[in-house]
Amino acid sequence: MVFLRNLLRQGNPRLHTKTIDRHCDTPMKIALLADLHYGEKGPLPQRRCEIAPTLLKRAVARLNRLIQPDVVLLPGDLLNDGDATDAPDRLAELRTILEKLVCPYLVIPGNHDNAADDFYRVFDRPGEFMEIAGVRFVSFVDPEEPGYNARREAVQLERFHLARRGFDGPIVAVQHTCLFPPGTTDAPYNYTNAPEIIAAMRAAGIALSVSGHYHKGTETIRDGDITFVNAPALCEIPFPFLVITMVNGRIETRRHELSMPREMQLFDGHVHTQLAYCNDNMTVKSAIELAEDFGLAGFAFTEHSGQLYFSPEEFWGKTCYQTGLNGATSQNNRILDYLAMKQQYERDSVRFGLEADFDYQGNILIPPEDRAQFDYILGAVHSLPSLTKDAPPMRETLDTFLVLVEKMLSQEIDVLAHPFRIFRRGGWDTPEELFAATAQLLRKYGVASEINFHTNEPPVEFVRQCLKYDVKLSFGSDSHDLSELGDFSYHLNLLKQAGFDGDLTDVLLPR
Repeated sequence: MVFLRNLLRQGNPRLHTKTIDRHCDTPMKIALLADLHYGEKGPLPQRRCEIAPTLLKRAVARLNRLIQPDVVLLPGDLLNDGDATDAPDRLAELRTILEKLVCPYLVIPGNHDNAADDFYRVFDRPGEFMEIAGVRFVSFVDPEEPGYNARREAVQLERFHLARRGFDGPIVAVQHTCLFPPGTTDAPYNYTNAPEIIAAMRAAGIALSVSGHYHKGTETIRDGDITFVNAPALCEIPFPFLVITMVNGRIETRRHELSMPREMQLFDGHVHTQLAYCNDNMTVKSAIELAEDFGLAGFAFTEHSGQLYFSPEEFWGKTCYQTGLNGATSQNNRILDYLAMKQQYERDSVRFGLEADFDYQGNILIPPEDRAQFDYILGAVHSLPSLTKDAPPMRETLDTFLVLVEKMLSQEIDVLAHPFRIFRRGGWDTPEELFAATAQLLRKYGVASEINFHTNEPPVEFVRQCLKYDVKLSFGSDSHDLSELGDFSYHLNLLKQAGFDGDLTDVLLPR
């Protein structure tokens, strides 16, 4: 598994200060997301226009949580048809997603977007330049030329010199259409006056030029003191984007993909459906359609048992944990709806199981006749009677947790879902004294431990304990939103942090 070792060794970029000195060794990290093409499904099947919001949500989550850039650049073609009547609404939807970024972002229109004035009724129009962490970004919206090319007018060339005036740090040029020294790439698009533009860039000491437009993207080009980067299209499988690192005059570009590497044959063991009370936009049909695009070998729907037998009020109010199945009523029973989905959609790559809730006595909240319909059960601790937000977990709470976990494991479940998330949800750090004890219980009963990042941060030390005691692991997205489905970049990074550098098949629960 040399591929896996190399992937894991790429590591997780560390969070860095937002107030770097441009002359120090701290890197400036730039994420480049190009060509979303949000719109209706069109005649080009490789262009996944209809899932652009899902892709952007996935990218924003990855950037915020794992990559942590200083700035995000979106060099145009956010829409597939800027003249459509719903174009402003689609732009507003994308802006809502982008507002969740924890770093600044800069966005410009491309040739598929609205006219610039219309585009900037939704997005903030950049000024002459934007300065972030000691780097200036100069963006351009240039007239189109035949053949999907562009040209830059003389008045715009002067902006390079304006950005340089009184400033000796790096300057980055941002445009939609590809910009390269002629003859240096196979890209069919360029500026018709590229030599003139590049001469002005050299005179102003521009360090970096970034663009989109050409969906394949190109290799990074270094020409003299200028680096030219052209990003591939986010809207096409495997949904790539770039991260550029600038430090002390060095510029490095790394490609990321929102899909998982198909050769890794990853399986998502924890996915929800439209029956979940906490569902955002999941449906069985849409999840199945997306799973292959996201590089998964397969996945399992695992609906909350407590939500299939109890009303929302009984589930969220924790009545179900107090009464057990004796408190369930027929009018709230939706298991037949779930079984109908199973009958219609189940196949080798799409399994159906349950995320089993347990009452406070450790009894599973699934009737025996219904449990017999499923061969895959996750067990989850969603509530503890003695855990409150008013005081840190005491010995009694920790003992109760271990007793409940052992009762769950003894009932032949396959995976312990998000083992300690209940403490995080309660606002407390996970008590480390539970790690070894829980890992030993998992080994005793032959149950796998789930790695789950849904509103959760799995403790790396617990993963080390599982590896130490040869406890199998299960990757679960716990998807309540389609953008979460099978995104295991976080899981792979956690394994690296835990010191794992081997063959995944040695540690993951077999499908």
